[in-house]
Amino acid sequence: MKTPDLKVGTRVTIVFENEINRSNTHYIKALVYDYENDNIVISQTTPALNRHFLNRRIRVTFLAKIEKRFVRFGFRAQLIDLITDYEISSNKYVEALILKQYETPEEMDFRMHFRIKPPSQSRINLSFQEGKINLIDISLGGAQFTCPKSYLFLRGDTINVKLTIDDKEFDLKARVRNIFIPYEYSAHNSIQYVSVEFKYKNLQLETTLGRAIIEIERKLLSEGKI
Repeated sequence: MKTPDLKVGTRVTIVFENEINRSNTHYIKALVYDYENDNIVISQTTPALNRHFLNRRIRVTFLAKIEKRFVRFGFRAQLIDLITDYEISSNKYVEALILKQYETPEEMDFRMHFRIKPPSQSRINLSFQEGKINLIDISLGGAQFTCPKSYLFLRGDTINVKLTIDDKEFDLKARVRNIFIPYEYSAHNSIQYVSVEFKYKNLQLETTLGRAIIEIERKLLSEGKI
């Protein structure tokens, strides 16, 4: 697969390296203003970063169209400066961040997707064999959940699950990535913890799930819970 170039005007998503794969990972958005050699100028992020974050190691990701489909690429970088008067156009100045790129972009796996822990009364539900399972967290790329040990999963299995978002239902396949069964004398010894990777090519599903995740994130942020 040909590695795409990062271009001016590309929208990027940034995550701090020490947060990758954590359930409370924060992904922040920005726009590329300039790109020369290994130095990248991006807009002030949403949410905004200040000088306290300088010298932090980050992962920068972006979407590129490859053979009629969009693929997420990413690379390691470092925040090296914050400019308060970057001239974005004639006589218009804005805040901007400077990044130092340390490697060429590579395709990112599903674990780079932002994961959110749905509240108890969530608009997002997941079920297996007509039975609702308890979501621990979910992202565009996969989910973690608990279910009875009577469901016989094996690592690497492909299973059929149903994702419900409000009144919309989506049937999709998921690959079992990991299974954890509590020890025999645990209070939770009747359940198992399962991590799955979603397998789908459905733009409506991706859009609907993405919006639902963003809405939950905003609500939890406003309540000071993340």
